[in-house]
Amino acid sequence: MKQTFVHDASQQLQSAVFSSGLITKLICLFCIIGYGLSFSSQCVQVLTVIPGRVMPPNFWIWTFITHSFIELHIWHTIIDVIVVFLYSKMIEPLWGTKELLKFYFIVTIPNALVVTFTYFLFYGLTFNEDYLFERPIYGLASFIGAYSVVIKQIMPDTILATTPLCKLKQDHVPLLIVILSTILWIVYAVPIHFLIMLSFGIIISWTYLRFFQVHQNGTQGDMSTSFSFASFFPPPISPIISIFANTIFAIFVKIKLCKPFVKKYNVASPSNITITIPGVEAVDADRRRQKALKALNDRMKLKDLPSEAWPELEESQSPLLPPTHQLEPSSIIIDMNNSNKILTPTKEDLNQHQIST
Repeated sequence: MKQTFVHDASQQLQSAVFSSGLITKLICLFCIIGYGLSFSSQCVQVLTVIPGRVMPPNFWIWTFITHSFIELHIWHTIIDVIVVFLYSKMIEPLWGTKELLKFYFIVTIPNALVVTFTYFLFYGLTFNEDYLFERPIYGLASFIGAYSVVIKQIMPDTILATTPLCKLKQDHVPLLIVILSTILWIVYAVPIHFLIMLSFGIIISWTYLRFFQVHQNGTQGDMSTSFSFASFFPPPISPIISIFANTIFAIFVKIKLCKPFVKKYNVASPSNITITIPGVEAVDADRRRQKALKALNDRMKLKDLPSEAWPELEESQSPLLPPTHQLEPSSIIIDMNNSNKILTPTKEDLNQHQIST
């Protein structure tokens, strides 16, 4: 059992490595190179974000780009490479290379700025100069947290594991890794900046995907219910989080940082009204459409009717389609050449015949 799991995991990783795009391979390559450079204390000082040196007169602003490739521990590097390869295998084909690279910089650079500001705040409260010069900011924790949000958006209902108490879904992963990172920080397994970067990586990536990402169909953001901020939390506390999140969203709309939630109604047909929610077409609707098509194909394969036979009247109909869609295309044959011989005369034809006679 254990050997089978290890074999399957290695095959998936090998497939992800060979099928990944150029950006994914470059990120992982730079992570490996960065770990090698971490053995030089001078490289660590130059490539990681040190709050006291990003301000004038030093102004080392390039570290906001290079800090994510530096790791001081081999197990951090291994986790980074595995997660980036496995998740990018699903994300890069959907988004494309440019969008993935854009997402990388949107997550990592603002995250480094947030952690730097947090360290300045810690220094203002404690006057401990270690926060300015002795605690470098590095690692890919922000991008790992962001990936968990993307996978939640793409596959929110995916069950990762089943236990006697509950089912672990992809929805639970972002909050779960934050709790796990908090425990690791308490036992001094990871530094404080790892927890901050991971947490803000989740928040920044969700904000971008929720309100600002432009989809191929022209919509912006993803306002679906399954991707709300409250959906990251367990059902008992999600209503409280929802009230808090909606209040902040209303404030952001008033100061024009976010656009208001808009629903588009398509009333072209009097019998059908289509409600379009921004961003749902690319995520929710497509996923449900695929599930409906799969269910329909399974039902259609249950019973294959003969091509010349008429369907029985007692045959049960599928709830997914109206009754007329249950007939095989070859069950009804109409001879257009002889159609005039079987047409029934209408009332107007009879009246015209009487007048002519």
